Amino acid sequence: MANRDCLRDTPVCAFQTGFPATKLVYRLSVKAWMEKAAKLREVITDILPVDVHHPQPLAPDALPSAGADCLVSCFCLESVSPDLATFTRALGHIGRLLRPGGHLLLIGALGESYYFGGPGVKIPVVPLNEAEVCGSLKESGFTLIRLEVYTLPQDMRVGVDDVNGVFFVKARKD
Repeated sequence: MANRDCLRDTPVCAFQTGFPATKLVYRLSVKAWMEKAAKLREVITDILPVDVHHPQPLAPDALPSAGADCLVSCFCLESVSPDLATFTRALGHIGRLLRPGGHLLLIGALGESYYFGGPGVKIPVVPLNEAEVCGSLKESGFTLIRLEVYTLPQDMRVGVDDVNGVFFVKARKD
C-alpha cells in the first residue's frame, strides 16, 4: 500500500518517511530528491503485485505476450529467499517475465544474513557471495554482462543488518 501512496504523494511514501537511507538522501539534496520523486510519479502508471516464489509471478495479462524489455530488482530477491536454492528459483521465475534478450538490473546485499524490519523484528536473509550470485544467474538462464561490487566500509554499517557489501548486476535473458 505504501508504494501506491507514493504515486499519490501522501505522507506514507517512502520518499518522505524516516527510513535511515531516505533520511540520508533527504539531507544530501531535498529539492533534487523531491523533483525526482515527482518525475517518477508522472511516468509510473501502476504498481503490480509480484510473487517471485510462483512460476508465474504476475497475472498472465500484466505484460505484453512477448515479455518485458527490462526488469529491475533492488534488495528484494535475497530478502524474500530463505536459502540459495529459493533465491535461484526466484531469479528463474522473474526471468520468465522477460523477453529473450531482455535485461535484468539486479541490486542486492552481499553477506547479509538478517536485517531489522522494525524494533525487535529480525528478518532472515540468504547471505550471498559474488560466486553464488553469478551461479544463480547462469542457472536461471541469464548471461552476466556486468557485475560491480561495493564493499561497505565499517563506518557505514549502522547496525540495522550485517551486510558486507552490495552487488550491482546487468544480465541478459538467454
